Amino acid sequence: MAPKIDIDDLMAVLPYQRKRGKWKSLQLDWNKEWERFDAKKLFEFDLAAIDADKLSAFRQRKEAIMDGNHTGLSILTRLVDGLCGYPITPSTPIAEDFAKASAQGQKNLFGTELMYFQPSDELSAIVAVEAMACQGGRYVDNTSSQGLVLKTKNLFSVAGKRLPVVMTVMAREVNKGSLSIHCGHNDFYGVRNTGWAQLVSEDNQEFHDLLPIAFKTAETRQAMLPFMVIGDGFIKSHALESVQLLSDDFLKYFVGPPNRLYQPDFEERYLTGTFTDTDLTMEGQVAQDFAYRFVKRGVIASMNVMNQILGTNHKVVECYRTEDAEMVVVVLGSAAGVLKDVVDYYRDVKGLKVGVVRPVLFTPPCYEEIAYGVRNAKVITVLERTGMAHNQLLLADLQAALQLSQRAYHEGRDEHKAYARDYMPTLLHGVYGLGSKDFNKYDAAAVIENMQACMDDRRDDFVRDFFSGIEGPYTLKPAELPEYKDRELGMTFIGIGAEGVKTALETAAVIYADSCNGRRYIQSGARYGAARKGAPVFMNLRISDSPIRNASELTEQDVLAFFNEKFLSGGILREYVGGLNANGLLVVNSSRTEDEIIASFPAEMRRQIADKNITLIAINATQQALKHLKRNLPGAMILGLINKVTGIFSPDLFETSFKSILEDKIGAKKGLEIIDHNLDLLREGVAKATADPIEGICAFAEESESQGPSAAHKAGDFGQEPGAAGIPFTLTEKDELGTVKPVNLMEDFQKSFHKEMVEPIMEGKKVPWDRFIPVVPAATSRYKDMSFMGAQLPVWDATKCIACGMCAASCPDSALHSTITDKTVPEGAAAYFKVFRKPPKGIPWERFAMNINAIFDRCKGCGVCVEVCPVDAFKMVDKTQVSADKFFPEKYHDLDNTYDAAQYVDRMPLNHQVLFVFSKLYPGKHTLCPGCGEGTINLLTFYALESLRNSPKGIETFYQGIKALSDINRRAVEHMIDRGFTIYTINATGCNQVSELVNPYNTRIYQSGHYGFGTASAAALGAKFALDQAYTNGFNDMMTKIIVFAGDGAIYDIGNGPFNYALGENYDITWVIYNNEGYMNTGAQKSGATRFGCDRSTSPIGEKYAGKTTLHRRIVAQATAISHVYSAKLAADNPFYAIRILKEAIAYCGPSVVEFFSYCSQGQQ
Repeated sequence: MAPKIDIDDLMAVLPYQRKRGKWKSLQLDWNKEWERFDAKKLFEFDLAAIDADKLSAFRQRKEAIMDGNHTGLSILTRLVDGLCGYPITPSTPIAEDFAKASAQGQKNLFGTELMYFQPSDELSAIVAVEAMACQGGRYVDNTSSQGLVLKTKNLFSVAGKRLPVVMTVMAREVNKGSLSIHCGHNDFYGVRNTGWAQLVSEDNQEFHDLLPIAFKTAETRQAMLPFMVIGDGFIKSHALESVQLLSDDFLKYFVGPPNRLYQPDFEERYLTGTFTDTDLTMEGQVAQDFAYRFVKRGVIASMNVMNQILGTNHKVVECYRTEDAEMVVVVLGSAAGVLKDVVDYYRDVKGLKVGVVRPVLFTPPCYEEIAYGVRNAKVITVLERTGMAHNQLLLADLQAALQLSQRAYHEGRDEHKAYARDYMPTLLHGVYGLGSKDFNKYDAAAVIENMQACMDDRRDDFVRDFFSGIEGPYTLKPAELPEYKDRELGMTFIGIGAEGVKTALETAAVIYADSCNGRRYIQSGARYGAARKGAPVFMNLRISDSPIRNASELTEQDVLAFFNEKFLSGGILREYVGGLNANGLLVVNSSRTEDEIIASFPAEMRRQIADKNITLIAINATQQALKHLKRNLPGAMILGLINKVTGIFSPDLFETSFKSILEDKIGAKKGLEIIDHNLDLLREGVAKATADPIEGICAFAEESESQGPSAAHKAGDFGQEPGAAGIPFTLTEKDELGTVKPVNLMEDFQKSFHKEMVEPIMEGKKVPWDRFIPVVPAATSRYKDMSFMGAQLPVWDATKCIACGMCAASCPDSALHSTITDKTVPEGAAAYFKVFRKPPKGIPWERFAMNINAIFDRCKGCGVCVEVCPVDAFKMVDKTQVSADKFFPEKYHDLDNTYDAAQYVDRMPLNHQVLFVFSKLYPGKHTLCPGCGEGTINLLTFYALESLRNSPKGIETFYQGIKALSDINRRAVEHMIDRGFTIYTINATGCNQVSELVNPYNTRIYQSGHYGFGTASAAALGAKFALDQAYTNGFNDMMTKIIVFAGDGAIYDIGNGPFNYALGENYDITWVIYNNEGYMNTGAQKSGATRFGCDRSTSPIGEKYAGKTTLHRRIVAQATAISHVYSAKLAADNPFYAIRILKEAIAYCGPSVVEFFSYCSQGQQ
């Protein structure tokens, strides 16, 4: 046996470690951080404790006009450290404008410069965010549709690692039989059971407010789980609405600085994403389940606090006018707005007892709150914006809630009686709104009429499972709404995108809202497809004196403008011109006269225009636009005309606001001249209008006495005081069972892990799930015994050895240790030592002697040392025949002086660095096959890392030969020479990961992470970004080198795209690639690394085909094609040459690729 070397003690005396005390980093008080993220503070909140001046500052909310994407962006740019997103419609503007903010050097509220990164694809985006969040900090993603579904694999691991990531989702149809870019809910339905919480907003204001609630809850130590905050794609993501922005003061107080509990300090090094076998996999997941159960309580508490501070009325489930409702519609998202308007009509005009239940916290389900909302219902309709074939999750939630309510009736305590019921109602189910199919007030009325028919037991008149908004069997026909009073003035503009239709209407929206000091509300919406400039665009604008809830397309208009008269025919003519209200305005951009246009209409349309007293005005706005702007952008003239005719604003006020908007949008880009031309065009429209506004042309609609304003009916408070967000509850010990266990809070993580995890397993006991620790300290495999492996042991002959170090460098198990001493060798020990005539270079001793011994509980008897030794200093001996006197006696172990020699490792030649010091840093005892080349490749990489950072002159030497690189990377090179670097390793899934990065036995000595199949390259980019940002912000005292270990899947096949993309991004990452020409971990299947003709289990040699029929992928050639990549191809048979190449690759301040040919003893037979 060899003397026992403590890995941590040895590392502490290395030259690199002596530098660390010179540089300081920000030291957080982890106990205070732990208390800061205790959810109990939410439950103990006392509004009276807030100073009056502070409370006033919290409540200052700036009025703004924003679409859904930008209401979310307003929160993200103030709270987060970075966003990693792959742009996808309709959530692209969040990524685009966050990138702009980052490019401008904008900082969040806590002084951190915003970081934006766009990866190669949506899966890579969530992987990068996962890697970022593993380093501590607050990072977000944004997505929609296929992008969200593509992330599915790693959504599970983000939740499983308990990372408080927040993702914004603009819900969109997922491709099925056809492609749609419009709204649907099957994207977030499809990932509901991945462990993420899901908050679904109705409008842009709620989307804005829910984001801080998500951050607040996600980062509580009892939860530490990811959240999705969801809005309806296009219907809300691209719709302008009046919103009140949360103040900076409130966000600082309510959310606060990011949770950094997972921030590594590179002293207490550990592994995330471990491999767990059957004895620990379940134990590792139960805590997550308890945290998931806590999430609803955390959200309710967060909402309660926000409601108290700001006077808002957020609920986990909105129960609208359900207190006595016999008929209830259950729905998610924006469709609830039009339903609430129609519910008001049916209650106030027709006297029906009907209400709406809208879950806001969709996942985890709020069964009690849903049950409360439907407690008196006899008929319930569940509306879902997803096909029946793609899950009916909201219906399932309602069914579970009803079952719970019956249980509460029969078995519940007093506090359960609020939602108890003794009978089951009739359930109806409808599908609506797929691909943004309009769901308007007449469709909503049809849903209520269908329930009424069911209530009346008119079996022939109601449909149990129906479709809304389309025609055909099992569909509901729109119902009429006599005496219905719209609450808004409506405008619709029709044209093509190239004519500036969208810009014109949204400009009008901003003017009418901003110039009224928040007293007027607006909402813009659009109907258009993915086609660019040539397809028709239908833009809708609602203007009201009260908040606007209805998000459907306008079914009636007060003002209708055709930017392009080509659309003034057929169905568009009948639907839109026929939908004009009495005294409405019809504006047509045409060279024809009004009489000519009227004459071209069908007789029925002419009668409608006359009966409704419609005013038609024809203007040749295109001609004037070409005159003033040299482009067919007639919007300014049409706006000037409409505003003058309707009399909403005076022309002067409208022009002032119009000019201000143009100055903000295009002044800096296109100059003042283009603004003047647009103003001239606006005045042309004013001049074309009548001298005075036409009386009554579009006065705001009067509400009937029975139809009160929308603000009069607030959501129910679950039988509590106003502002309660959910059913009351009391925190119990059960709510603490999912609390995370951050390493930074453990005084001695290695010791704690050994006590809680290793000792019970070594004693044959089971680890209780509540004692399970999901992250593993460095080098815990040191506690393992592998002596049962192998039938032979190597015996060393001191007389032959030349101390070349080939044995130590090549051993895949780090099982050969040298004993080195400067002491006089006792006579009895002489036979075990090779005595040097003088000490080796760099070691300042007077004498030197060495022994090499196999460590029994590491050695697997592979015999690699015998094969590589050039002087036959080793021979393999059968364990049954070997005697104890062949190995170094324990009584001489105190002769070893490795700790002293380690101080001078930077002076030693490379082979002695490895033989005398570095080979003792690694615990071995992995479960790779005996002689596995991957074990050797790992160790060669680690030897290169330690040699480089303990002797950083090697960096300087490398760069001296390449002056251009030396100049470009001077600061980075100087940093590494002065400070060294920390190390973060990433392992792709494969033999190496399941054999070395294991809970509880981890062989790594560096901070490490595993991120799943094919994702290593994306994770490397995310980790690099976050760690660089942590260094910039002072949380780390030095830069970090990222090392990726990967093979067939992560490099040649599934991960090839992200790998290639990462190389092109030009970041300081080194890929060490195992090429064993097949998927050896799963049985030697063919891969992209398998050569033509090779016999593999999925490309066998048969009578028709002789092995693999396609060529292998030349990965180094692929890397070399990117000009700035350092690339090399190696074998492990010359280990010290390999270490030198690896040192160059790691020293290079850019992407580097080293491909190793790695023989697999099991697969290559």
